[in-house]
Amino acid sequence: MSVVHVTTKKELSEHLKTKKIVLLNFWAEWCGPCKMLAGVLNQLSEEFSSKIKIIKVNVEKSPDIAAEFKVMGIPHSRLIIHNKSDEPIVGYVPFEQLKQMIGI
Repeated sequence: MSVVHVTTKKELSEHLKTKKIVLLNFWAEWCGPCKMLAGVLNQLSEEFSSKIKIIKVNVEKSPDIAAEFKVMGIPHSRLIIHNKSDEPIVGYVPFEQLKQMIGI
């Protein structure tokens, strides 16, 4: 599986050094839509582990990373392809729709 949890900018920087598409997901334990999206992310990771790496950041444990990415609400995700970040994906997104957004 390609789901990793990071808490520091250094960890994030290391995990971003990949040739895979990165889906950076900001979440919190108390967030219902975040829990729903977690299932989608796990499914993506299982089916497309050779193409995508999913990095999860808990906004309560890593507010500095959340601030750097201008996270105003959660769940908040970013696609990072070749170290370039796309527009944020805010809220819950179903599996098929997210798969299309990623292009896999």
